Amino acid sequence: MTDKIDVKVVQGILYGVYKSLYNIAGASSAAIMRQAAPDILDSLNQLGVDFSCVDDIQKLQSKLGETLTNAGACDSINFSMEGDVLTAKIHNCSFYDLTMKLKADGIPAFGCPFAALTIAIAEKNLGKRARLVHLAPTEGGNEGDTTLKVQLS
Repeated sequence: MTDKIDVKVVQGILYGVYKSLYNIAGASSAAIMRQAAPDILDSLNQLGVDFSCVDDIQKLQSKLGETLTNAGACDSINFSMEGDVLTAKIHNCSFYDLTMKLKADGIPAFGCPFAALTIAIAEKNLGKRARLVHLAPTEGGNEGDTTLKVQLS
């Protein structure tokens, strides 16, 4: 098995999956992805990507950031907490072009792997209810920079 992944190929595959899902389920696509998040987390765990050490917000931030950066999903992630909202500033997101293409085709961002993992880990490990409240290009940021906000309760 190779250690190198062609991001454009992955984007093409995900584009087809996300577009088809949206064509079938419409606005319910976000709920389907939310339902898939625990399965994504379990699958990663079975592949040896272990998030069981995450038992507080700081560990969630460091472990998720380290994992996704090392996987090449982005250059870096900076987290902050304000009240019950966890904000992730994602720098040079590998899925940015995919998100922009979906948006140009009238399909809202509903399949963000960063959001799915944040929500699944927060709910499974921290016992929090989590929901995506914001996902958009970072205002004033470089192309590829994305801001994600998840409310934890």
